Amino acid sequence: MPRSCFLFLFSFLCCNPLSAQQIKSPEGFMLKLSEEQATKFAGLALKNIHREYPNKPGNVLEGPKDILSPKQLYPAFHGCYDWHSSVHGHWMLVKILKEFPQLKEAEEIRKALAKNITKENLLAEAAFFLKPESKSFERPYGWSWFLKLTLELRSWEDPLGKELEQHLKPLEEIIVGRYISYFPKQTYPIRSGVHSNTAFGLTYALDYSRQMEN
Repeated sequence: MPRSCFLFLFSFLCCNPLSAQQIKSPEGFMLKLSEEQATKFAGLALKNIHREYPNKPGNVLEGPKDILSPKQLYPAFHGCYDWHSSVHGHWMLVKILKEFPQLKEAEEIRKALAKNITKENLLAEAAFFLKPESKSFERPYGWSWFLKLTLELRSWEDPLGKELEQHLKPLEEIIVGRYISYFPKQTYPIRSGVHSNTAFGLTYALDYSRQMEN
């Protein structure tokens, strides 16, 4: 099954207020994420979050100085082909670890998260986002997944989760500011079923706003 199908299926199973292990579909059927499936999803993410190439960068080049590798541009989220897929992959690992803390890959997942989501890496990512030419970078799809990752870490009662959440703060503040600045200017919704879709961009932002009570 292609990587995108795996990610879609995992999101369908897990992006729900109920437990990821047991979710009722609109048709009334119970969908259950097994430990075996969680292991497969974890393996998919672990294989890709450190894989720098192939990569589809979405940044604007202002000059020769901007011709840098993905890892130099965004050291935390440089794997998985593009930035938002990397953020999604990290979210998936956190979600799996919360739902299946005894998973055999648990320690490997913890090490992978700690390796990428460091204070230094996120400060570098924040600096990249603050560049004038990065103003629309990953808008709104990547922004939305970043807020989803932030909430997942915030609700994880684990010392590692609390530490990683703090590391995300500089970029979190920037992305929240981008939401507040950009969406009031949008005079009509973008309804195309791709990454620029307004509804998806606002769905996780609404979850974030409700949990943050703002």
